Amino acid sequence: MRRFLLFVVMLGALVFVVVPYFVLPAVLEGLVARDVQDRLGLAERPGVELESDPQWEMLLGEFSGGRISVGGTDLGGVRAEGVAMDLEPFSVSVGESVSGRTAVVEEPLSGRVRLTISEREVSRLARENAGVPVNGVGLREEGATIDSEASVLGTTFPVAVEGDVGVEGNALVFRPGTVRAAGMTVPGYLADSLLAGTAFRYPVKGLPYGATITDARTREGAVVLTGRVSGVEIGGGG
Repeated sequence: MRRFLLFVVMLGALVFVVVPYFVLPAVLEGLVARDVQDRLGLAERPGVELESDPQWEMLLGEFSGGRISVGGTDLGGVRAEGVAMDLEPFSVSVGESVSGRTAVVEEPLSGRVRLTISEREVSRLARENAGVPVNGVGLREEGATIDSEASVLGTTFPVAVEGDVGVEGNALVFRPGTVRAAGMTVPGYLADSLLAGTAFRYPVKGLPYGATITDARTREGAVVLTGRVSGVEIGGGG
């Protein structure tokens, strides 16, 4: 009988520790996702992954980081294919969060934000903001190419303006570098006009939690904007 009671006590203690260990992360992730959805007015629930290293510290509400990811989102006139926030270490009040059914962080969250803008969307922005005809934009690891056209003595021919993208303030900019035309020499005055005409600057507004964009990188078929976000309120935190 004594052994049976000891077994029951040990089993109860094991359940008391193991169940929260596996269930708590999912519960807190769900609470954070609901809070972010409500605050940002999102149509769908964002993805949330919380990390704790060592993992048992999650039972104390200590997290080494996490990621909040949102799918296609409109940001003040720019359509982002995806937005992700990588969170820096933070603390959660486990008792208040579970009892109140809302995530309660000890201090506002901070971290890095990443936005992915498709080649198609960049092409649209270029057409609307460049000073010359834009037939399309190509994005690759090495930079960007704007396909345009020029006319000399009544003859119109395709040209490509190569350059790169960057960030000025919270604006996406295209910085032209060279002009290419297959089999033809582009006169200097026309090349200068094309370079000036393809340069454009487009402010990216409506960033989540007032994020600040600091860098832009091209990859195959997209531009990735990165920056920082701070003072992110979750639940009753802050």
